[in-house]
Amino acid sequence: MTGPPPGAPTETTLGAMFRCWLLIGVTGFGGVLPVVVHELVTRRRWMTHEEFSEVLAICQILPGPNIVNISVIFGMRIAGWAGALACLGGLLLLPVIIALTLAIIYSGVADVPAVQRATGTIASAAAGLLIAVALRLFWPQRGNPVAWGVGALVIVLVIGFRVPLLWVILGCAPLSIGLYLWKARTHV
Repeated sequence: MTGPPPGAPTETTLGAMFRCWLLIGVTGFGGVLPVVVHELVTRRRWMTHEEFSEVLAICQILPGPNIVNISVIFGMRIAGWAGALACLGGLLLLPVIIALTLAIIYSGVADVPAVQRATGTIASAAAGLLIAVALRLFWPQRGNPVAWGVGALVIVLVIGFRVPLLWVILGCAPLSIGLYLWKARTHV
C-alpha cells in the first residue's frame, strides 16, 4: 500500500484538492456530508474532526448549500482564492455537465407521451415526499393552535392568493415567533 505514513496528511496541491472535490461532486447524491468527512478527515487527513466540525458550524449559518460553503472555506484555508476555486470547481464541474446533458436530452424527448407520463409520475412522487416531510415536521405541533393558525394562513396565502413564498416567509416567520413568545409569556 502506497501513500503517506499513518497519521500524516496527503499532499494538498491545487490538483489534489480539485480531484478530491471532483470525486465528492460526482459520488455525492443527497447525503454527501459523510463522503466529505471520509475524504477530508479520515482518508486524506487534511482536517481534524474538530476543524471539520468548526467549518460545518460556520457553513450552517451561511446562505447556500453547506457542501458548497465547506468546499470554499476549505479551499480558502489551504490555498486562498486559488484553493477555493479549485475545490468549488471540482465539486460543481461534473454535476453541472451531467445536469446540462440530461436537460438537453430531455428537451429533445419532452413531447414523447411516455416521457411526459414518467415526468408526471416523478413529480407526483416528489410532491408525496414533500407532503410526508411536512406532516412529519408538523406532527409534534398537532395540538398547538398557533401552529394550526399559521399553517392555515400560509396555505391560504400561497395557494389561495398566490403570494410569493418569500413574502409569505418574511411575513409569517415574525408572526409565528411573536405568537410563540406571547403564548410562552402568558402561560408561564
